[in-house]
Amino acid sequence: TYVGLETWLWIPSAQWSVLTKSVTAGQTTVTVTATPQSMSWRLGGGSVTCGGPGRAWVTGQMPSGATTDCEFVFDQVSSGEPGGKFAVAASITFRADWTCTGSCGSGEGTLGDVDGPTAQTAIGVSERQSVNVSPEGS
Repeated sequence: TYVGLETWLWIPSAQWSVLTKSVTAGQTTVTVTATPQSMSWRLGGGSVTCGGPGRAWVTGQMPSGATTDCEFVFDQVSSGEPGGKFAVAASITFRADWTCTGSCGSGEGTLGDVDGPTAQTAIGVSERQSVNVSPEGS
């Protein structure tokens, strides 16, 4: 990507899904449901939190006015970073709720917001420069 341009951020839509796990002990079953709430990105020089998985950029398949709900604008090049790239870390925050059937003190509750595992990658950021030359006599 380049300095000053909107860089689209996204994860595969399959990763933005509700997770459910049940555990049974005797006559008691506890089910935890984790619902995605936000996506947090840490990028060289900044961070951004988005309310969804973002929209994948597909070269040649997007109309010129296409937009996304998750983006970041780099303000410097990555050439001084290890490997010439900025580190990128991303994680989903889930709201974790539970239900219980059987011998339970309560039938349901919440564990609140819980951060999922962090995925890491790197991105190179360059700079483009241009020179405008007006034709003679203009």
